[in-house]
Amino acid sequence: MKMMEILNLRTEFEELASEFSSSVGSGSSINTLEWFAEHGFRSNRLRSGYDRAMEIASIILKEYENGRTEDIGTRIEV
Repeated sequence: MKMMEILNLRTEFEELASEFSSSVGSGSSINTLEWFAEHGFRSNRLRSGYDRAMEIASIILKEYENGRTEDIGTRIEV
């Protein structure tokens, strides 16, 4: 996945999750995404945009775990 695609997904996640409940704060840091993937369903699953936000979190976390993008072939820090 290209770096710009990841950044666009992060922006979309932040917009969707701006009204969600989170004990780790806002934004799209790895800590926030990991918390959301593990615990976000508890108080957010009925909110509009939850499913898409979960999809985005999963995509970004998978890319983070892979540690590189196709377009630059180097490790990225998200």
